[in-house]
Amino acid sequence: MGDTKTKILDVAEDLIQRVGLNAMSYKHISDAVGIRKASIHHHFPQKKNMVDALLSRCETTYGLHYQTIINDRSSAPEKLRKLAGIFADGVTREKLCLVGMISSDMNTLEPASCRILETTLERTMEIFSLAFKQGREEGSLTFNGTEKEIAYAFFSFLVGTQIAARVKGGAGAFNTATEIIITSWET
Repeated sequence: MGDTKTKILDVAEDLIQRVGLNAMSYKHISDAVGIRKASIHHHFPQKKNMVDALLSRCETTYGLHYQTIINDRSSAPEKLRKLAGIFADGVTREKLCLVGMISSDMNTLEPASCRILETTLERTMEIFSLAFKQGREEGSLTFNGTEKEIAYAFFSFLVGTQIAARVKGGAGAFNTATEIIITSWET
């Protein structure tokens, strides 16, 4: 039973990253998983239940991945490049940031889902800000504002650049833009 739930979430995440939350339907998921829509409703009675589960899963999986990068012994600029690499991989695989894709449909989310989305974003900013804090302390990065403000700017840049690179230039354009930004902060 847990395996079916995982498959449903995997397919839903893939669809949201490729086509967006509001373009994804239970029919798309049932066709891809090979189950009836009623089986999806058994696990996720409403779409908001699925969105909440996806956001929680995203925070855990990507949060751990981001934290692993922050905890390694690299310089701050290299950590930023590694974080950007996760987003570049998304461009290559044509799967945009789940938080970014769900955020684009925020006006259609339930208030509880919006709070989970906000918490997920906040925790991501806390992790990203550690790279900027390290960079400021070691003297490898220079930037205006607080570490949290620049982390928010960097995350926003990555999500926006993913979208733009999807339209024009692909991973090459994404990597070029990212390198320009990171290099501009390096001392």
